[in-house]
Amino acid sequence: MIPIRLSHSTLDIVNTCERKFQLEKLLISDTSKEETADTVLGKAYGVGVASYLVDQDKELALYKAWLEYWPELETDKKSINHCTHALERSFPALDKLLQDYEVATLKDGKPAVELSFRININPQYYYVGYVDVVLRNKWDGVYVATDAKTTGLNLIDLSPAYQNSGQVLSYSIVLDSIVGQELAHYGCGYFVAQLKKDFEVVVHPLIFRKTLLDRLNWFITLGMDIKRLELSEEIGFYPRRGSACLKYNRQCKFFGTCTLSSQDKPRVREEDTIAYDFVFDLDTLIDDHLRRINS
Repeated sequence: MIPIRLSHSTLDIVNTCERKFQLEKLLISDTSKEETADTVLGKAYGVGVASYLVDQDKELALYKAWLEYWPELETDKKSINHCTHALERSFPALDKLLQDYEVATLKDGKPAVELSFRININPQYYYVGYVDVVLRNKWDGVYVATDAKTTGLNLIDLSPAYQNSGQVLSYSIVLDSIVGQELAHYGCGYFVAQLKKDFEVVVHPLIFRKTLLDRLNWFITLGMDIKRLELSEEIGFYPRRGSACLKYNRQCKFFGTCTLSSQDKPRVREEDTIAYDFVFDLDTLIDDHLRRINS
């Protein structure tokens, strides 16, 4: 049996509407993969930020972001011009960040950027993630798994949007493999470009200190999500959640057709051939963290 691939964004769908997860990941659908100007801009911005943290070369960072901006989905508020402008406005904040942090290196001496990992959960499910960059504090040696983000949220304090997110918390499992020692404390970082009207950009470097218990709790949460998915498969029922029909003023692409279950046809799963930088087993991770917390 080929297992089902999960990620942070996929679990967001599961926790928003199980029926949408079923339609998008498990069944044959005429609807193409959902790419938006927001996600395309976000990926390109992340590549540019990681490049600058490694090389401190503005032109190279802008060029790599430009190359990554694909497909060319653009709106009045999200475009390649918005991406490059956000990156240019981010350089001073990145320079300030680099006064206290440096990019961590792998055991082979390569910079710890754009790292991939896979967590084997059970024979039916696995979880994957991609880390933009790992930083190391120059003064206390604390390592920080960091992700670059763009947002249109009109808030003064963005901490509530990221502090308890499981995304970079899950990414932090690569730190033990990089550092080669048992860390009790580490950080989860979000370097956020807040896009406002008229090309105004406000940059928010956010770093939250975390513990092994925080990561263990994420493992447990992941296991609980899997239990829900297994129950849905067992009884053949994936609930529709009305709160997911409209999100960020956009209608769900399955709205109006998600009730047509008579047309459901299972999708043929394809083998994942990606060579991930790090591979873990969930049970081993949980046992290891319990041992380290209790020691």
